[in-house]
Amino acid sequence: MPVYVRAETLNVPAPTLSDSSESTIPDPDEIFPERKGTLGMVDKVTSDAVDVGTAVPGTDGDWTVVSDDKAKKDPLPEQSVGDRKPELDLCFLCDCTGSMGSYIRAAQQHICEIVQRISQSQGAQVRFALISYRDHPPQDHTYITQIFPFSEDTAQMKANVDTMSAAGGGDGPEAVTAALHDALHMPWRPNATKVAVLIADAPPHGLEPAGDGFPNGDPEGRDPLQIAREMADRGIACYSVGCEPALGGYRFARDFMCTLSEITGGQAVALSSASLLAEVIVNGSAEEISLTRLEREVEEEVDRVQAIAHAAGESVDYKECAKRASVNLQSRGVISAQVETDGGMVNSKQDVWHSSKKNKLSEVKAKLCSELSAAATAEESVVSGRGRRRSSAFLPMSAGEELASASIVHAPASAPLPTAGGRGTVSSYCLKSAPISEMQVERLMKRKGKY
Repeated sequence: MPVYVRAETLNVPAPTLSDSSESTIPDPDEIFPERKGTLGMVDKVTSDAVDVGTAVPGTDGDWTVVSDDKAKKDPLPEQSVGDRKPELDLCFLCDCTGSMGSYIRAAQQHICEIVQRISQSQGAQVRFALISYRDHPPQDHTYITQIFPFSEDTAQMKANVDTMSAAGGGDGPEAVTAALHDALHMPWRPNATKVAVLIADAPPHGLEPAGDGFPNGDPEGRDPLQIAREMADRGIACYSVGCEPALGGYRFARDFMCTLSEITGGQAVALSSASLLAEVIVNGSAEEISLTRLEREVEEEVDRVQAIAHAAGESVDYKECAKRASVNLQSRGVISAQVETDGGMVNSKQDVWHSSKKNKLSEVKAKLCSELSAAATAEESVVSGRGRRRSSAFLPMSAGEELASASIVHAPASAPLPTAGGRGTVSSYCLKSAPISEMQVERLMKRKGKY
């Protein structure tokens, strides 16, 4: 079983990788030479035996894979999807602060069912890892993160999950960035479908305008948006599970969760009940395995669409490219597994969060707070003006105007999700087979850097 030790960052030259795609029209690699990138991976091997019976604390530096073997092994070569049994590496990132009790209990109750259902329905070799997190001191003095390495042993998975308990937390935001950093550096298998599931009811530090013990962000200086981009580069899709109604009490938390999934090509869902957690994980994993099988076909189609547009002197953005590619794939009868989500998690400020491919969380926060301040000033002016007009005319507000005024002044940043008869019902997260969707093509494009 791989374990973790702390290691200093090593500077190793990154090997150059190139891929090619078949096309009867202009070779996309010749037209788009920038599509060829580099990817480096560093590991360190030790001959010292390490006790793997307990979780390894994380977040205090870079973590690298260590093998119990005496000598370093060459990495496994990637195999074509059709030549291998599906592999799924599923890593949970779970907030273990005081408000998360019901979701922790749900994970503990359903972990064996989750693994069994995925293995049976997809015929997949499943490995499960867990990163539980709380907060940085002085907000919390128990731990920041705890890392439980990947394991195929269901009993070990259950034992790892059973160690979780809800306690502490300090201020509102939590050590989300630390958990993402640790997830990025887990020993993901090169051929596996890679899914990180973030289960949280609070945002990372450095985002909210108030109530943050670390208003400048992660104490270690790491940026969650940059980490998300690195996850995307390594093919790790992040499913952001927003636990309501607590998440909706923050101004920017939902948009952060959506952005995390958008960058990595995952999905964001809002749950009003912990009982739905298993459905989201099982069916979301099935969809990701399905998309992994279609990666090459989708990539080749996207390359063809881009090459045709380039040959015609036409400039198309990634959304238009995804639309055309999905239409072509659908015409050929390409089917994928799809989770029917409820649309409860929508990024209300996509233009801000995605204004640059190099956005930092501090820059996004500054823009959002600036907009918030400008909106508050305008609303205050409107309310004040209404008061003056009413005062001079000695006329009371109508009931409708009273309600509108109240909503302007007192509405929370995002209203909590309804818990019955609306979003968050079990039927919202069922799995279906359908022609590959434009959104799925977009997600695969993001994972391949084609946007």
